[in-house]
Amino acid sequence: MNNKSHAVGIVNALRFKSLEAAINEAMRLINFNLDREIKQVAIKPNLCYYWSSTTGETTDPKFVEALVNIIRTNKKSSEISIVESDATVMRTKHAFKILGYEDLASRKGLRLVNLCEDELLPIPEHLNTSVLRELQIKIPKTLVDADLFVSVPTLKVHPLPGLSCALKNQFGCVPIRRKESLHKRLTDVVASINRVLAPHLVVVDGITCRGKYPKKLNLIMTSCDPVAADFIAAKIAGLNPKRIRHLVKSEELGVGSTDVILRGDDWTYFADRFPRKGFLSNISRRGLLAMYGWYLRFFTLEGRLFKMRPSATGA
Repeated sequence: MNNKSHAVGIVNALRFKSLEAAINEAMRLINFNLDREIKQVAIKPNLCYYWSSTTGETTDPKFVEALVNIIRTNKKSSEISIVESDATVMRTKHAFKILGYEDLASRKGLRLVNLCEDELLPIPEHLNTSVLRELQIKIPKTLVDADLFVSVPTLKVHPLPGLSCALKNQFGCVPIRRKESLHKRLTDVVASINRVLAPHLVVVDGITCRGKYPKKLNLIMTSCDPVAADFIAAKIAGLNPKRIRHLVKSEELGVGSTDVILRGDDWTYFADRFPRKGFLSNISRRGLLAMYGWYLRFFTLEGRLFKMRPSATGA
């Protein structure tokens, strides 16, 4: 792995007059450029539910718009797709509309793609893993065809894997609607899908981050390596990267490296301001997840139909 691939750029957006300028600088820090031939672009924001980006849960469409403008400045003829897939309690078509992506697509001439409705292709054997074979997972053609795949996650503390950032964002590329059924295998699925669908570029929307509560940090982070990005994201969030199981597993599968080269602003500036969760929050996580599992199983129609079971570990 070369230095460019596991470099992480960190930028304080407040130092710049626009989001475009800040993102451009973050890309420059890792020596990422758009000088190669790019015809098809896929951008994957984090649209896990219908929450506004002000909650720190979803990627701000204004952030994606700034990224689109940068790509269009360099590659005017590229077709750009915004991609997401349905989840257990979220439908992509509604998220696109409610969260402002339908409007963005209309103004910028973008294609909106629900990966659950995309043409699906078999995973190449040399990239496949036992868990993906067992679950019979296929991959969306839009991502396979993309000359440039950009993952645009948020940075947040998550009740299942502990951290949700670059690696976890690709979980949303799995074209299965009932994703709760995958939670018991979450560590292996996240690592495996990143091995198959590794983004060419990660641009973290850390303008508003989510810890104990949402807080505006004005953080932008870039990398060509989602493992490296998550390693620094975990440290900023006050988490031990060695205890983020999907991060460890991803490095074991060769997705990326925690041997990070940092460039740009000091990460500790953001770590000092991140709203960390307390001790009691951490020790009660298993209990809350178990209760959530029972709720899904007994008090939702889908839970009764599919007999969902509690999923407390996320592994």
